[in-house]
Amino acid sequence: MSKRPADSDRIVLEWTPARMLSRLDGDAELAQQLAAIFVDEYPRMLERLRAAIGEGSADEVRRAAHALKGSVANFIDAGPTATAFELENMGRAGQIDGAAAALERLDQELEALSECLRQFQSKGAAPGRS
Repeated sequence: MSKRPADSDRIVLEWTPARMLSRLDGDAELAQQLAAIFVDEYPRMLERLRAAIGEGSADEVRRAAHALKGSVANFIDAGPTATAFELENMGRAGQIDGAAAALERLDQELEALSECLRQFQSKGAAPGRS
């Protein structure tokens, strides 16, 4: 696959099953469900954002980035959540000139996170629980 930047590697280190379970008061079943929904839905959400950037629609960039940020925030506060917030703010300001570069970074960060979530799903939620 493509080479991941150092920021994406950091995502892998910052996200852990234990942290996710902590966010969800130890609800392993909910964690599995959220992971499954996210892995399935995030490509469509990312495509909506990509289309908005391609169309030059700042308001749609804001909306799409906001929705994606909310979804990602279930799992991690930094990395892709921060990048989605950056895109949301670009859209809010009507200044989306740098959005394509931020989108590329977000795409890589989300791929790294989704790989972690796929591994989490395949192993179940119990490992790493504290």
